[in-house]
Amino acid sequence: MISSSMLFFSAALFTLMSTVIIWRNALQRRNKPDLSPSNSIAGLLSVAIILNIWAIHLLESVTANGINFTLATGAAVLTLLVHIIYTIGILRHGIQGLGLFLLPVSALPLFLIPILPQAHDPNWVQTSSLIETSHLLISMAAYALLTLAAIHAVMQILLDRALKKKQFSSFMQALPALMDVERHMFAQVKISTILIGISILTGLLWQWVDYQHLALLNHKVLLALFSLGVLVLLQIKRHQACWSSSTASRTVLMAYALLLLSYFGVKLIHSLIS
Repeated sequence: MISSSMLFFSAALFTLMSTVIIWRNALQRRNKPDLSPSNSIAGLLSVAIILNIWAIHLLESVTANGINFTLATGAAVLTLLVHIIYTIGILRHGIQGLGLFLLPVSALPLFLIPILPQAHDPNWVQTSSLIETSHLLISMAAYALLTLAAIHAVMQILLDRALKKKQFSSFMQALPALMDVERHMFAQVKISTILIGISILTGLLWQWVDYQHLALLNHKVLLALFSLGVLVLLQIKRHQACWSSSTASRTVLMAYALLLLSYFGVKLIHSLIS
């Protein structure tokens, strides 16, 4: 019988196969962009997406009482969202450069899901209402988009350093143009800022409707608010042209780390300790 672990592992392998194509094309093309492998990459990622969905289905995340999310399904759904967003981007715009970092990073959770602590324990997060379900899905979409922005931020830092030192290795030449990286990063930051704000509001609304109180001092709410504040400040400074590209990139990474702690940090630490 096919297990979810086998499907996650297979999805990770197809993701790595896409990575090999992207890296090979990037290192060979130099200054001559070749978008011909885009269909092959999208095809492999589509298979990975299907396998991921199948594995999530086998974990029985959707129950009669609502959505039951374990650590495994949470990691799988976030990876699924990232893959879908990237596949749409590569089909519509032929953007392969992001996959140089994104695909290896997204393959890692798929390999680790079977061995994550308490990954398959039930009731890690179980929704009981439409508001809570909406809050969870919006939060995951926000995290997926900010993940893409964070990877763009890493690429921008690397490219900025290479330009300052005038050291253009084959690895640096394989990355997208600096202006393209910055443009995509800020577009993703803008959308993720909106989604994080909606996520916080729906979370507070869910608390009030279901429990008649607002847990504003909850670590998840505070960290999400800090992340939102950092992203809003970043966009204000960008509009004022006050910050350099490297400062903007590090700010994106800071906001991403805060959101990561908000969504997974405390729960994962508790799982490791117990």
